[in-house]
Amino acid sequence: MNAVVERQATEVVQTPHPGTATTPSTLLAMAVAQGADLDRLERLMALQERWEANEARKAYTAAMAEFKRNAPTITKDKHVAFQTQKGTTEYDHATLGNVVKQVVAGLSAHGFSHAWNPKRADGRVHVTCTLTHRLGHSESITLDAAPDESGGKNSIQALGSAISYLQRYT
Repeated sequence: MNAVVERQATEVVQTPHPGTATTPSTLLAMAVAQGADLDRLERLMALQERWEANEARKAYTAAMAEFKRNAPTITKDKHVAFQTQKGTTEYDHATLGNVVKQVVAGLSAHGFSHAWNPKRADGRVHVTCTLTHRLGHSESITLDAAPDESGGKNSIQALGSAISYLQRYT
């Protein structure tokens, strides 16, 4: 919606009382009280939705900055060792449970929740992690990989291993 349409959307209202915040919501309430037509109400509602989305985005950004000021350190809590044709493979990694334990409490203290959405497509595993702030703004990242067939896993284990790996990294 451009500036002309926004101006037209608000023309029906009079100046609110002193001390009253002028938001799209107050303008919408005033327009309803004054019997504004449906077209004008729809434009005010669209303006209100954009305003709320912008406020949610700003709250998300501020909350993320606060979380990052004291973000947890992820520790590697699992040692893995197995034989391959090339010899012994050994490494340490952070388990998914450890990552979740260390990160989720801090995120939730700042109004965040998360969800993973795994799916398979084109022979690959795709995991999308969505981080949502309590005011509704969310951001997502997707990573993909082939099923992890290392270490003699069966097909279900290979799928589960890839999903777990992608969840940790997203």
